[in-house]
Amino acid sequence: MLLLLVWQLPGLYTTAHGNIQYYVAADKLDKWQAGKEQDLATYQLAKQAASIALSSKPNSAHYMLTLAKVMEWGIYLGFEVKQLDSLIHLYENAIQLRPDWPNAYSDYGYALAFIGNDLPGAITQLKRAEQYGPFIPEVLRQQLTVGLANWGSLPIADKIWLLSIVGRAAESHWPTFKALRELTAQYQRQDIVCPYLLNKTPALEQSRIKNLTRLCTQRAAS
Repeated sequence: MLLLLVWQLPGLYTTAHGNIQYYVAADKLDKWQAGKEQDLATYQLAKQAASIALSSKPNSAHYMLTLAKVMEWGIYLGFEVKQLDSLIHLYENAIQLRPDWPNAYSDYGYALAFIGNDLPGAITQLKRAEQYGPFIPEVLRQQLTVGLANWGSLPIADKIWLLSIVGRAAESHWPTFKALRELTAQYQRQDIVCPYLLNKTPALEQSRIKNLTRLCTQRAAS
């Protein structure tokens, strides 16, 4: 038993170290989302941590997505050149390992839209995400972000699909509803979102209608 434990120690250490490094990378992702620590040294630390985590567990779809998201932030912050091939490799491998994981499809769709400039490919992945997790907050946010940002370029069928996502987000829990409001304001899509939701049948809760009315009124006054 002791010999077996000694034999397993290197693997246990590698796994534990990988877990620690994953949490380092995840912490930085959360801080970047909040607008904090967006500097080169922090990015390099996060990328190294995410890479070490994946090296400790090369078949972890979760670690693959973490590294991909860190790299996307690096591109967004100007610390990385666009590396679409590397991102595609990570996303497609993660999907192959976990073909029913909605977050992998929605994150892939986001990358295709904003880094690959492939809107049709992005919508395909976002619709696949819907098949496996239609009410997952992260999935709804990626769908809304890509759709609202590119509303003018969407064909009619995809606009109808996006409005169904808008309706779902409006009826979801408050953080997702808040994200819908923020993204609508960010991309100035009140003229699309407000009439759809305020005339929706069945009607939304009164508290949400009030929130939407303020958003729509601000747009009308600006």
